[in-house]
Amino acid sequence: MDNGNGASMRISRCLVERERRKHMKSLFTRLSSLLPIQQTKMSVPEMVDQATAYVKELQGRLEQYKGTKVQLERTCEMRKRKRMIRPVLNVRDLGYNLEVNLITGLNVEFALSDFINILQEEGAEILSATCHQAGDKAIYTILCQAIYPRIGIETSSVHERLKSLIC
Repeated sequence: MDNGNGASMRISRCLVERERRKHMKSLFTRLSSLLPIQQTKMSVPEMVDQATAYVKELQGRLEQYKGTKVQLERTCEMRKRKRMIRPVLNVRDLGYNLEVNLITGLNVEFALSDFINILQEEGAEILSATCHQAGDKAIYTILCQAIYPRIGIETSSVHERLKSLIC
């Protein structure tokens, strides 16, 4: 019985070895397909050497691309800063009423309450204040009237004081 058992063990080992060789062959075929196109057939050690060199080359490219990405992000950020929209202030005298229009970039921060305080200090009563966004701009419109119509509102004074807030 030893002979029968030993023969079946040998056949089993042969089958296991055959499966291992098939598996290794399929792995090397996959590895070969991932490498740049080759003109000649390579031995397994040559293929492994080339795969190692190719992986190192890809790692170098990756580091180069990461550096390029960082540079592009910096450039993009600088361009965004340069595209800052300068505020545009327009104050129109409409008789007893005054219309204040302000166009700014979305990146400009200021307090609308400061505008309203100045208008009130200059003798204006706020009728309406609106704000809306158009693309990368914010557009503010404030409509006010003189508290004392006979005195009115000094447009040039209002304009100068409001301009000092945004410049």
